[in-house]
Formats: sequence, C-alpha cells, structure tokens
Amino acid sequence: MVSPFTGCGNIDERAVQRIVERLVAAGVHGIFVLGTTGEAASITATEKMKLVHATVHAVAGRSQVYTGISSNCLQESVEAAKRYEQMGVHAAVAHPPCYYPPSEKDLEAYFVSLAEAIDLPLLLYNIPKTTHVSLPLALVERLSHHPNVEGIKDSGAEEPHLKELLLQMGGRENFSVLCGCGALFSVALRLGADGVVPSSGNLVPGVYQAMWTAALQGNWEEVVQQNAHSAAAGARYQQGRSLGESLAALKALMAEDGLCGPTVLPPLRTLSVQEGL
Repeated sequence: MVSPFTGCGNIDERAVQRIVERLVAAGVHGIFVLGTTGEAASITATEKMKLVHATVHAVAGRSQVYTGISSNCLQESVEAAKRYEQMGVHAAVAHPPCYYPPSEKDLEAYFVSLAEAIDLPLLLYNIPKTTHVSLPLALVERLSHHPNVEGIKDSGAEEPHLKELLLQMGGRENFSVLCGCGALFSVALRLGADGVVPSSGNLVPGVYQAMWTAALQGNWEEVVQQNAHSAAAGARYQQGRSLGESLAALKALMAEDGLCGPTVLPPLRTLSVQEGL
C-alpha cells in the first residue's frame, strides 16, 4: 500500500481510509504498509505510527495487516514491532540492513536476533534492488525453520532464484512464499507461491484477487490473462522510469482517481497528474 501524505508531508488519514476501503472491497487477504511502495525509508517514526494506527483502524479486522519494520538499527526494528503489535498488526516484515555490506553469517545473526526479540511473526523481505544484497537460498532455508520466521516476500526479480526458492520451500505448512515481482506472478503462483504483493494493487486490486482465485481453481489460462492486465497497469507508471520516479507516478495516478494526493517524500520528487500519465 502507498503511504498517502498531505501537501506538507504528514500522513493523510482520510486518504488511508479511502485506499483501505478500495483494497478491502476487492477482497484482498492482506495489506502491507511501510514497504518500498510505502516509502518507509523516508517517513519519521511518529508518522509511521500514525499510518499504522490509521490502517488498522480502517481495516477493522476485515483483512490481515503486515507492517514493515526494516531499519539499519536492530533496536529500532524491535521497538517498532512491539508498538505495531499493540496496535493490532498481524505480522512484521523486514529486509536486510543496507549500510554495512553483510556476510551470510552477519545476515543470519541479524535475522535470528530480530525474530527472537519480537512476538509478531516475522516475514523476511528480499529486495536486492534497494538493499544491494540478495538473501542466499541456503540462509532462507535455515531461517525458515526458526519458529518465529513464517515466510518471505521475494522481490528479487530473478526467475531462476524464485523457482529454486519455491522448489525448496514452497508448500510448507508453516512457511509462506510471497512473490513481489509483477513480471513473475503467474510463474510464482503456478509453482505454488502462497500469494503476490503488487504495487499495482493500489490501482487495480480486483485484478490480483481474480488472479489468485483463478490460481486456486487451477485455471492457469486465466492467471496468465490477469497477469497481462496487471502488467498493463504497472506499465502506466513504471515504464521508462526509475523506482523512485515510478512511485511518484503511481501516486499521481491515484490522485487522478481521487484516492490520495500526489505528494511523495524527499528524496523522491512529486509529479503532477500530467507528469504521471
């Protein structure tokens, strides 16, 4: 979910309500706030709490709420998880720290420490485009057996990596694999992924619900067709743009739909509706 802001950069709680209502009406099973699409790295701790509180209140038990707790400071992540748990969040999501280049042993020690310090179920978040490190499959395998590590959102955008991940860990009762790369959604679902996490869901959530329903029914032709619809939605704001520019363009398109304003936080640059088209 995007994080909607007022013109001065504070959380727009009325817009949170509108966005959540659109998502819930489409039947989504989970809403992920404070991820990459939600500009989590740019929001103050106070405004993050406001966003999470507003989201949980708007959802009102009609869907699961997953909240990003990623930080380069372990204690900040732990404290955030504890605050969000008190607000009613269902799970925490964390990508690797991304300042000091970590070794595999560093990553394992970090995630074990995080998983053992919080009560919320923890989902790993693999997104090398922003963290500049890809979680090794052997590491994910070891972490998947930790009692408080319950899944992974993989946004690695590499089909061989995703296929091997699903081959090794797909279908487990206590560990979920969620795909965060739109180009690979149909492949992931066919190989047994437990769900998809799309930024384009802010625009066309019904497409993804239809894709998921078709996958449950084994209707792979329909899955591929819905994936084509999702790709077209993503191309409206992603094509020819950097990650930051695409997020600003997504906000501009949502502003055109009356869901929220176009404001993004620095270092991103706010686009007008015309620039976002």
